[in-house]
Amino acid sequence: MKNTGNKKSKKFKIIIVIIIFFAVIFSYFFIYEPKYSGSIKNSEKTLIISHRGFGDYAPDNSLAGAKLALANGLDGIDVDGQITSDGEIIIFHDLSIGRLTNGTGKVSEKTLNEMLNLDLGQKFNETFKGSYVATFEDFLTTINGSAIYMVELKVAGAGNTGIEKRAADLINKYGAHDWVYLSSFNPIVLYRLKKIDSKIHTVLIFMDTNWNKELLAEVEEGDRVDLPWFLRQEPIRRAIRKIIKPDLLSVNHKVDEDTINRLIKKEYPLFLWTPDNESDINYSLDKKPYGIITDEPLLARRVRDIR
Repeated sequence: MKNTGNKKSKKFKIIIVIIIFFAVIFSYFFIYEPKYSGSIKNSEKTLIISHRGFGDYAPDNSLAGAKLALANGLDGIDVDGQITSDGEIIIFHDLSIGRLTNGTGKVSEKTLNEMLNLDLGQKFNETFKGSYVATFEDFLTTINGSAIYMVELKVAGAGNTGIEKRAADLINKYGAHDWVYLSSFNPIVLYRLKKIDSKIHTVLIFMDTNWNKELLAEVEEGDRVDLPWFLRQEPIRRAIRKIIKPDLLSVNHKVDEDTINRLIKKEYPLFLWTPDNESDINYSLDKKPYGIITDEPLLARRVRDIR
């Protein structure tokens, strides 16, 4: 009887140890928020990053818009990168080309030459006619270290498209590690980038919701890619951050305020996107983030500079 009691006691102790072990693991990954320990140092002044090139004032993701942003002395530009059917990265927002150009079809089905022949200016404003789609490399050589060049790599699934390797090769070719930031909603993309080149600055983008009215208005039928449920949950994102170790975060300004406050308190270099009216810009600046990404960069800079 004594042996039976000892065995039960030992079994109970083992179960308790296992429970404690998994509780500690769970707490570490999903509850504990460590202080930021990456290489990015917060700037004295919140940076103003122009969304999609030059926000609402030039064709979406156009090189013409990027040049205007640079001419206006903004701190950086934010654009979108996709890979063509023949393996080159072009700067273009939508998955299909119909909303922004006079063409039809999907970016992933087009060759580089087919994309470069698309005029972004025709549907925006006659003044910008001749603003053709440009490559990741075109933007890289144009910016040439004069501002932050942030590129969202758009990859919907877990499959390896080759976009990370191509981006890393170009960053190395031009010695652009210090001023190119590669962002994505997809943590697998950022994980791959760090495996390819640990010196690349990666940016995890997130929001608490799925689609909003503004974004849905830009999506052609069949192009909607939902943000997975788990990427909208902060405890899960906290675990993901520990695994992929992004250098910066890009956070929708409507994310739960407690989340934003906690991350800034932990000294994460954090971009807030996209506050476009004076009220939202002031709210975002009050948080003292690393930067804001906005369609109204000149307004945002004026508001920042008079505070």
